[in-house]
Amino acid sequence: YPHPRCSRPTPHTPPSAAMSAPAPTPLRFGPACLCCLPPTAWWDPEQAALASKEGPRREAPKLLNTFTKTKVPFVPLDGNRVGWYICGPTVYDSAHMGHARNYVNFDVLRRVMQDYFRYDVRFIMNVTDIDDKIVMRAHLRRSEAVLAAAGRVSGDSSGKAAVEAASAPVTAILASGEKKLGEQEAATRTLAAAVAAAGSSELAGSVDWTIQNAYLELAHGFEAEFMEDMRLLGVAKPDMLTRVSEYIEKIVTYIQTIVGKGFAYESNGSVYFDVPTFEGSDNHKYAKLNKAALDDVELAMDGEGALAADASEKKDEHDFVLWKASKPGEPAWGSPWGMGRPGWHIECSAMCSDVLGEAVDINGGGIDLNFPHHENQLAQSEAHYDVKQWVNYFIHSGHLHIDGLKMSKSLKNFITIRAALTMYSARQIRFLFLLHQWSDPMDLTPVQEGEVVTGFQQMEQAVAMEKVFAEFFHSVKGALRATPGGYTVGQEQTWGAGERVLSEAVDAGRAAVHAAMLDNINTPGVVKSLKELVGAVNVYLAKTAAADIRPLLVNSAAQFITTILATLGVAETSGGVGFGEIGGDADGGSGGGASAEEAMAPVLDLITKFRDQIRALARGGADARELMAACDELRDNGLPELGVKLDDREGGALWKLYSPDELKREMAREAEAKAKKEEEVRKKKEETARKVAEKEAAAKVPPSEMFKVGESEGVYSAYDDEGVPTHTKGGEEVAKTQRKKLIKLHGAQKKEHDKFLAKCATEGVAAMAVGV
Repeated sequence: YPHPRCSRPTPHTPPSAAMSAPAPTPLRFGPACLCCLPPTAWWDPEQAALASKEGPRREAPKLLNTFTKTKVPFVPLDGNRVGWYICGPTVYDSAHMGHARNYVNFDVLRRVMQDYFRYDVRFIMNVTDIDDKIVMRAHLRRSEAVLAAAGRVSGDSSGKAAVEAASAPVTAILASGEKKLGEQEAATRTLAAAVAAAGSSELAGSVDWTIQNAYLELAHGFEAEFMEDMRLLGVAKPDMLTRVSEYIEKIVTYIQTIVGKGFAYESNGSVYFDVPTFEGSDNHKYAKLNKAALDDVELAMDGEGALAADASEKKDEHDFVLWKASKPGEPAWGSPWGMGRPGWHIECSAMCSDVLGEAVDINGGGIDLNFPHHENQLAQSEAHYDVKQWVNYFIHSGHLHIDGLKMSKSLKNFITIRAALTMYSARQIRFLFLLHQWSDPMDLTPVQEGEVVTGFQQMEQAVAMEKVFAEFFHSVKGALRATPGGYTVGQEQTWGAGERVLSEAVDAGRAAVHAAMLDNINTPGVVKSLKELVGAVNVYLAKTAAADIRPLLVNSAAQFITTILATLGVAETSGGVGFGEIGGDADGGSGGGASAEEAMAPVLDLITKFRDQIRALARGGADARELMAACDELRDNGLPELGVKLDDREGGALWKLYSPDELKREMAREAEAKAKKEEEVRKKKEETARKVAEKEAAAKVPPSEMFKVGESEGVYSAYDDEGVPTHTKGGEEVAKTQRKKLIKLHGAQKKEHDKFLAKCATEGVAAMAVGV
């Protein structure tokens, strides 16, 4: 139909028939006015509808959701924003390779969701710094330190005997393995007093030791170590870090809300979650993550901690603790139910809710947290908000096994991250995890020399894979070195058959990577696809003469591979091609400077060029002069371009490093000073030469004629037989003093003239008369 402002009839319709013509069929897209239509359709209606569809066009990944045990499409709660909480470490000991796998896996997932799928992720991680293991470890350290000090006590027998007597109860408690922290603290305090009474000042700095402070000191130390481990592994820092010790008041309030809604109760100063009441509610369901949760009471109690109270305090054996009444030797905080501390599960509920609220997109952690921790965390939070669903996606990283057994501190089969980093680089460790699907269990088989672990069998594949990409980047950089950035105006760019084959391989590689990303972020599939693309580029480079390579295409392929590897955290996105450096500051705090390879490339190029030059000279039979000239060329022109100044000196040259611009300015100043000095030397030589020439010219004059020519010409009127003046121009007799001077000059000239005559006689040259 014509639009309101268009009075023109429909094209090809006679004016007289315009009003009587049947109405055309309405169009599904484009302008409704036929006179304004383009001559051909832009897209068909179905394509046009898709093109104009609002919202994200890219497919969402399918993630393995523990709720369903299947891969389900990821759909954020709020547009493109994603609230993501991950359970962090309990900081009572050094982190091991099991932790490394878990946190590297989640680092990769986060990077892919942010950098590949472009979600706006808010990534929260907690640190559990109040826990039974931390409390017990703090007491153990204290008791061991005091026992060690007691063992070093010397002096009178009475003081030493008192120390030995006080040591016995502490030693007995530690040997028993019983968790009587109050007795242990009291006995250790008595022993510390005995050590001080015996004259030792070794424990003076910790005389006021209390568990209320000591637990946090220990936790802070291991938290700092853990965060440094993550930095060394290239794991990016979270957007927010929550600590239990900083959330006590909010945890208490959170528990009060659950109690107020009838889903928790107080017993002997502790508070327990009422599982049967929650399970019986119409709006709630327990055992969402683990259907057998209600059948495994023993595993459920594992989450209560080593210092759990008697189970008789609970109404039902499935109930779990939210607030623990503190016993002697345990840290404590005030609450409506008395002095106590938070249970393990409630910590994450309160901290995650404080940041992300009553609806969370993703909650993650190791598969060992699935039950009871995450099951209970979910129940608490849904009870607190009285909602049916608090988390939409629970994703769990698979176990890391050592020879078939889960790696854990309790089994004492763990290898610390620091120890692993002495054997392998952070990139190699990350490749190890990338080659295994993050949600699957993974085995490590140690390689040992005696009792010492020197490596892992599975690392051979990771190291080999790293080498594949490293060699690829070297080949590409070599091919692109003649055309930095992939372009020079003199480089032919037209594609031939080889380029079209490579282009198809790039397209196939991109498609395969994308398919693997969509499929539960399948990192082994991604790496495999990248390796296949590497092979295609290598084939192209091998078959194509260097002058015929199309650098733009090669650079495009290498850039894509670099970008995806950077998304996986094994390369650095610095705008170039290659690995760069990781682990120094994974989240970019280093300022994005050039990698070591980029920094060294000009130096290596110069060394290679110089070596080739020297080899060519040597093969051509060059003498020492030519070889020295090549060395001087390197010193004077090659190295200064890199900011290197070489000073020749006895015992070996001294190199000095400057910025290239600074060195250029200094060399310009030195060149100017050198030129000035050379000019002064030249003038001095010229002056000397002039004087020598004048002296030689004067020596040619016979003594008898010397006062008759030159400056003396016309000054005198009469001379004696030797040619010495006797009278002046005016006829006056020359004064006696003046005549003596003239006679002396005459004698000097005679000597010089005699030398001149002798030289002429030696050289066989006839002396020329003056004036001729």
